[in-house]
Amino acid sequence: MNIAIRPEIGASARIVQYNRLRYANILITRPLLILVEHGTKILRAGEEEWGVPAGGCIALAQGETFDVINAADGASAYVARWIAFEPETVAAFAATPGKGRPFERAFTIDHPHRGFQDAFADCAQAITEPASIPVEIARHRLSELLLWLDLAGGRFVVPKPAGVSDRVRAILSAEPHANWTSTDLCRALNVSEATLRRKLAAERWSFQSLLIDVRMSLAMQLLQSTELSILSIAQTVGYESQSRFATRFRARFGFPPSAIRGHMRPDPKISAASSPCWRTDCPTP
Repeated sequence: MNIAIRPEIGASARIVQYNRLRYANILITRPLLILVEHGTKILRAGEEEWGVPAGGCIALAQGETFDVINAADGASAYVARWIAFEPETVAAFAATPGKGRPFERAFTIDHPHRGFQDAFADCAQAITEPASIPVEIARHRLSELLLWLDLAGGRFVVPKPAGVSDRVRAILSAEPHANWTSTDLCRALNVSEATLRRKLAAERWSFQSLLIDVRMSLAMQLLQSTELSILSIAQTVGYESQSRFATRFRARFGFPPSAIRGHMRPDPKISAASSPCWRTDCPTP
């Protein structure tokens, strides 16, 4: 398993989780489609709640924040696959006429058409196997998946222009292990520290809180989608000390990193040996 990223096309990964866990305040940084294979996914935002059973799909709008519960089904793990679209792809599709109604937060499909599932798999392949799928075909496949979503009754709204916190998040995500300071970030953005503090505060962030959120969010994805050791993940997101990383992770999510992996043996029905290969040489986001 791994997280695959194909520049200017999208990203994809397969999630495996053995415990029922709640992730609070998860920001959706790209338009996202999640297809649940085993278990149940529950999302909450304000007074709204969405439940996605095994076999179902949910689309999440960029810029929205959710509390997320991934629940395993008995002795089997929770398993899901996701595809993240580039905002430009969604904006281009949104300009075309269709039947679907734009949704502000989330849109669920309990029983996706077989064609939808096939299109989802084709998109995942286009992202995870860039050497064998030309970029023109990859873009066509993502547009086809958006069309299936439209025929199911929903379509992503046009993503809003990136704010300062979005730009900062992108810079930090490119090098989460770096010893970032606000001075480094200001130099990258070509702004003064006072300007950066003011603009981040207007979006309810600070440099340190945003850096921690970027690192912990990436760590959570790597724990779900790779077989890297916890120490390796800690180092990937900028922590030489595994214990310090675990403390920071628990403070962000309310449980230790090891809780995501659990202590159960993999279900042979969903093991890597019997599942499509999601390993890739693409860098993690």
